[in-house]
Amino acid sequence: MPSHTSHTPLAATPQDAYDYLTVPACWHEWHAASLGTVPDARVSQPKDATFDENIRTAGFRRRLHWRVVDARRPDYWEAAATMDDGSRVRLRYDFAASGEGTVFTRTLDYTVRPWWLRVVDGVFGRLRIRRESAVALAKLQRRFERPAGNDAPRR
Repeated sequence: MPSHTSHTPLAATPQDAYDYLTVPACWHEWHAASLGTVPDARVSQPKDATFDENIRTAGFRRRLHWRVVDARRPDYWEAAATMDDGSRVRLRYDFAASGEGTVFTRTLDYTVRPWWLRVVDGVFGRLRIRRESAVALAKLQRRFERPAGNDAPRR
């Protein structure tokens, strides 16, 4: 099962970071792979919540059927998704206070099916997913930057 973990500092409290990042309807604002969710609920998704997400990653459009498997504000949030072809995704967000901000850790584990998609993933998909994640986290950092003379993150 391929896995990708990344860490990034955010100029926000763990509570503020959690309250934004656990709203899947906002994911498209910072992660280009996300094309939107159904329902388009603008609230943090609690344990056992379900939603669908349309994505485009590594050049392929997919629909993920998500269920939040665990959530503890402001420490962590975890969800699992399935796709119609049997592919699976597990996403975990961890939020750790650090100085005046938060270290955000995003862990993505996935299993790709069918076999030909596993080949594509092994050849270039994993690298492309890592690049997409790096761009997304940089965009997320900018979203939480504090303007000079202002202690509140941009909304």
